[in-house]
Amino acid sequence: MQAIPFPAKPEPLSGLKGLIGRCFLHPAIDYAFVGGGITIPIFLVIYFFPGLTPTETSITLRSFLLINGAHFAASTLRLYTKPGARQDFPFLSWGFPVVCLLAVGLGVYWPVVGRNLTALYFTWSPYHYAAQTYGLAVMYAMRSGARLERQEKTQIWWVCLLPFLYSFLTSKNAGLAWFVPQEWLLATPAASMIYRGLVGVVTIGIFALPISLFWQLHRMRGKNVPLISLLLQITNGIWWLGTDYLNGWWWTAMFHSIQYLIIVTVQHSKEQMARTDGRQTSALHRPSYYIGRFYGVCILLALVLFFALPMLYVPLGFEAAQVSVVVVSVINLHHFIVDGFIWRTKPPAAVPALNSAQARVPVAV
Repeated sequence: MQAIPFPAKPEPLSGLKGLIGRCFLHPAIDYAFVGGGITIPIFLVIYFFPGLTPTETSITLRSFLLINGAHFAASTLRLYTKPGARQDFPFLSWGFPVVCLLAVGLGVYWPVVGRNLTALYFTWSPYHYAAQTYGLAVMYAMRSGARLERQEKTQIWWVCLLPFLYSFLTSKNAGLAWFVPQEWLLATPAASMIYRGLVGVVTIGIFALPISLFWQLHRMRGKNVPLISLLLQITNGIWWLGTDYLNGWWWTAMFHSIQYLIIVTVQHSKEQMARTDGRQTSALHRPSYYIGRFYGVCILLALVLFFALPMLYVPLGFEAAQVSVVVVSVINLHHFIVDGFIWRTKPPAAVPALNSAQARVPVAV
């Protein structure tokens, strides 16, 4: 996920308002659920009592359907409901789903393909979370009037990538271990020293660099970057450092999904409220209706994608559990790729200058 539209060059905020920033709903909601503040006390409890991470099937399935699965469905649904998206991305809308179905078939027919699809999914997920963290951090900064230069955005990008680099190095099932067995790294003295040193540097950097960069941007450079931009980076790193990979993966996925669902439903409702096709006279023409309808369809679509779709391959002789693993991997990969396109925004069309004085005024695009 990159960023969603916001007014061109919003007025900078100052003082306490500049520190809080411009939120979508309310500072308490944005900081707790989009920024992930609510996950900090949850993390402290899970850190000391890791057994509290849900493992009971009924709980994990319900939470997956209502949160994680719904968020995957949301990106697919947005591809077909965002104004102009189907026209802008015809292959993504109609051809790519066929490619994904073929990938599932190959993955269940040849286990080696399925294993590599799963490894790719586990490797790409932390990168996707890092990219979403970057998109949200920059979006909140720009919404709050921060004038970020290209170099400053690049600095934020690399800082946001640190949790991905940590997970890439430490995962036992993906990332670096996909190519080089972790046992070999730890058993080879020179490689082990370099590996442990790199992990140590990244571990320190995950927290030290966001704080340092925030201080430089907000105080030294006067960029008015809101605190939520820093909070997003800290909370994304907490789960990977404080828990093992699978615990971190589970909790980060839930947190990421809640972030995504809030932003996508709010954006969808704004787009629907802005339509001028006569629906303004309907009693249902209100944000709460569009948000509820969108989320409800997401749950139904998640049921189809994650529970009904795998069953199509069972009559062909494949085991449901085997198919489900491949389906989950391919749906994730579909989500990552679709997200890279549907959140792009087009620059406003240039307005021809009416006179020479206007021609000298820079146009922001």
